[in-house]
Amino acid sequence: MAKDAVSFVKIQSSQSYSQTVGALKQAVSSNRLMVMGHINQANVLSMTGLKLAGAESFLVGNPQMGKKAFSMNPAVGTVIPARIYIWSNQGKVWIGYFKPSSLMTAISPKFAKMGGMFDMKLHAIATQAAR
Repeated sequence: MAKDAVSFVKIQSSQSYSQTVGALKQAVSSNRLMVMGHINQANVLSMTGLKLAGAESFLVGNPQMGKKAFSMNPAVGTVIPARIYIWSNQGKVWIGYFKPSSLMTAISPKFAKMGGMFDMKLHAIATQAAR
């Protein structure tokens, strides 16, 4: 991977939109992380007249990991908590996120190990939620 390259992960869910949202919340909790914020983009964009079948972002993290990361370099706040996005398009439901390691190491190479561990957590969460 080239320096500062960004990696996007996209997984198709085998469940309905609402089932995927519920499964994501459960998977976040079972992986010892927490939803620290939520944006219902479908609702917000409906104010413009755009009707989406589903579009929500979840900010996911762990305060203890955050404490360590922010102590290393506060600029990591641009990356964590990580954003996991669930959307519906043409009858299919998707879960997507940017690999934290690709974003965190753009801030500092010192985040390589932590970012890699966070990559594995997000992959586990997205895969569990998509089943």
